[in-house]
Amino acid sequence: MVVMLSWESTKIGYNNLFKSTLKLAKKAIKKAKISQEDIGLIVHGGVFREHFRTEPAFATHIHGGLDIHCTNISFDSQTCFSFDVTDGSCSPHVALQAIADLLPSLTNKFALLCIGDDRPTKHCEWDYESYCVVAVIGLSGDGIKLISVDYDNSNFNVNFTTTGYFDDKIKANKFEKVGNIEEREKESRNNYFSGDSEWLSGKHMHEFLQRIDGQNDTLEHCIVDRSGKSTTAKWEF
Repeated sequence: MVVMLSWESTKIGYNNLFKSTLKLAKKAIKKAKISQEDIGLIVHGGVFREHFRTEPAFATHIHGGLDIHCTNISFDSQTCFSFDVTDGSCSPHVALQAIADLLPSLTNKFALLCIGDDRPTKHCEWDYESYCVVAVIGLSGDGIKLISVDYDNSNFNVNFTTTGYFDDKIKANKFEKVGNIEEREKESRNNYFSGDSEWLSGKHMHEFLQRIDGQNDTLEHCIVDRSGKSTTAKWEF
């Protein structure tokens, strides 16, 4: 079980995800009352980034931008592990599960969960609302507790995914949606929240976190992406 000790979130414009993430990370770390040096894991969840760049991982840029344990490696040096999770809108929950699995085995028992997407290129249509979310995750302390993450791939349809490719005519990357889907609108009731199926991962996490205030029991957060697969994170307050 892991605990969300603090979080920060903001709506972003075009191609400023990196700067937004660094700014929010510093605020979230300060709010959690820990040091940057206490971070042993950084996981970024999101799909779209400038120029569709996937290497090196976006999390490594965050790692370097915060300058967390960026020293020569020796037997005595502390380290920070960083990587990306790219699973569409479901990325936040997959990233949280990865943190829950890895954090107990690390020396530094705090992690940064970073969620967000950039407009990849000016040549693509971009009708999404982009959000950046950063949360400090620990193994104990005051905050909401992640009880479990459940996965449902029974409705997955590969024909309803998003495809990225290089367009030789314009010499740039583009992406397109494949297949016509029936959009699933957001649903919010008592201890349950499900976002719109057309939201990006950052907006899913942002909208969910807005519903934390006033909760005193449990809250389930369901994400259904446009391909039909879904994840559900169960939280306890």
